[in-house]
Amino acid sequence: MRYSAEHPALAGLFGALVSLFLFGSVTTGTQAPRKVTIDDLMSLRTINDVKISPAGDQIAYTVSTPSVARNAHEPALFVIPAAGGTPTQLAGTYRIFAPALPAPRVRWRPEGLISVLVAEKTGPQVLSVRPDNTGAQVVTSAPLGVSSYEWSPDGKYIAYLTRDAGPSTPPIANKVGANPPATRLWLQPIDPAGPARAVTPADQYVDSFAWSPDSREVAYSWAPVVGFLAPYQTKVFAVTANGGAIRPIIDRVGMNVSPQFSPDGKRISFISTNERTGIIAPRGLAIADASAANRNIRSFPMNGAWIADILWQPDSQALYVTMNEGTFATGAHMFEMPVVKVTLADGKAERLGEERATLQYNMSLSRDGKTIAFREVGARDMGHLMVMDVATKKTRQLLDVNPELKQMALGDLKPISWKSFDGMEIWGLLLTPPGYENPTSRTASSRPALPLLVYCHGGPIGGVTLGLFPQFMHVPGQIDPYPTEAFAGAGFAVLFPMPRGGSGYGEAGHRMIINDWGGPDYKDIMAGVDHLIARGIADENRLGVMGASYGGYMTNWIVTQTPRFKAATAGASIADLTDLYYLTDGGDLMAEYYKLPWENPDGYARSSPITHAATVTTPILISHGDRDPRVPLATAQKFFRRLQALGKTAEMDIYPGGGHVFYPPQQEKAVMTRNFEWILRFIKPNVK
Repeated sequence: MRYSAEHPALAGLFGALVSLFLFGSVTTGTQAPRKVTIDDLMSLRTINDVKISPAGDQIAYTVSTPSVARNAHEPALFVIPAAGGTPTQLAGTYRIFAPALPAPRVRWRPEGLISVLVAEKTGPQVLSVRPDNTGAQVVTSAPLGVSSYEWSPDGKYIAYLTRDAGPSTPPIANKVGANPPATRLWLQPIDPAGPARAVTPADQYVDSFAWSPDSREVAYSWAPVVGFLAPYQTKVFAVTANGGAIRPIIDRVGMNVSPQFSPDGKRISFISTNERTGIIAPRGLAIADASAANRNIRSFPMNGAWIADILWQPDSQALYVTMNEGTFATGAHMFEMPVVKVTLADGKAERLGEERATLQYNMSLSRDGKTIAFREVGARDMGHLMVMDVATKKTRQLLDVNPELKQMALGDLKPISWKSFDGMEIWGLLLTPPGYENPTSRTASSRPALPLLVYCHGGPIGGVTLGLFPQFMHVPGQIDPYPTEAFAGAGFAVLFPMPRGGSGYGEAGHRMIINDWGGPDYKDIMAGVDHLIARGIADENRLGVMGASYGGYMTNWIVTQTPRFKAATAGASIADLTDLYYLTDGGDLMAEYYKLPWENPDGYARSSPITHAATVTTPILISHGDRDPRVPLATAQKFFRRLQALGKTAEMDIYPGGGHVFYPPQQEKAVMTRNFEWILRFIKPNVK
């Protein structure tokens, strides 16, 4: 569908958006800041993708705006001078591809045009558009759509991923465990134009790829299977652009993904578990010679860092990465994600940018290596468009896509730590209501204790970050089912604990809950609650708990272990750990923690909330999507049925079409509202 003359309402929508958030034209006046509501949260915009031009003079980016009325996240494409100025909207008559994952894949063509994925009748296709918005053309026509693409450095080809077609008629029965049609790498000649052709075999499932700097080859990572464990069976091969000859570059066990050629073409970087096949193994930075298989492989562990993005410095002597865990991501910094420079000669890692608590996403580098563009997220925002001068490490904000936040009274979010039962230092984030940290009419010692909500993160190897949606700042944050900023505005404090087993403590910390979910991790959380009560921040008689996925497990577990909480709400609610092995796409995760169910039945039963359901006294709301592939609906239904039979206060909502997280804005708003109202039904905030 195109936003053109056939859709004047949508075209008018984008015109209104331009006046609102491109030019920052909000009325400040003298109005007192107002508290944040769920409607406010459902109107906030997210920068999805950022790409600086090769010349470094312009930046293309997309901004996604949720529309509850149209039940869609609606991105728009813009370009802005890297020196600052007024953005220009591009391709306004096209519908930019809009899933939360992946991003719309903004790219620059070598000749200076911009490209992005747009929604066409056959699925997402690549649109090429001039930066002055004088012309646009859809350049691919993959029958099942394009999921990822890259332009060759010489501009003669576009490489993209697309799925093979399945049977022309649906089968009468689907064979369990059978692989679906492959996702393959295709090459399409652009100059001169020619037909696209698949260049990888049908038994290789390709997930990432990159061109060599001379445009002669494409390096790609692939697995022989699909599914949850597929990334841990990946290899890196290369295929020639002209004849399709394939050769191995990294041919070993474990995860080997996201290949990137060095600018001189001699080496290749990739993300690797370094021949480990376990899910708990760190996903680190690795470098190898690009000329032959498994030649001079070198890893850069950086204290067990998990690598997100990789960019090469133009001289091929260093790389820029973003990471979780490891160096620069421990202690009070575990909530951040800075840009880090890794020098190949000595392996030294150096944090770039100004020393402040932020996250950097979607980084890209100019051809001369002087400027990095990225999205930066602070403690109480949705992210800004930024540029960094690499030489000075100074950053500049180019754009604020949510200027209305300046009119709102936001809570205060800060790292805190406490000692757990065994003396281990545990960290978390604490969100307090607007004005609580800086009272104007009373001393800190006279502040009343606050009702406290404990928000348990997903994972187990998960965590929280800065931002208005501290679990989901890497995507449109409204997929978070818990409106924590609205809770803060209503007078609640929110604790985001980072217990052992999750991010922040390295692989050793991840392994501290093997065969013991609900053991030390539960004690870490409760120690944090007691710490806030002892400090006079939290009211021990007004405690609530919430979380989804592993956070849903922990919520269920907490209410089976203590009667201290007055309300609970669990999403993607795990109750019987054996269900995760038998009924999900990620069953092998449980085998790594608990062995196979028949090998350790006592361990599975001991750690399953459903085993202890009779002890529950806390009113609990359970929310679940009926198409969740990661946490089966059945495990939530079993827990709810048992609670009902035991006469407990429990309600359950099933969201039709909902997955492990909810993407349609109407569902996002509905689940936020339901959770907000459930908590306030049982826990009253301070009277103001």
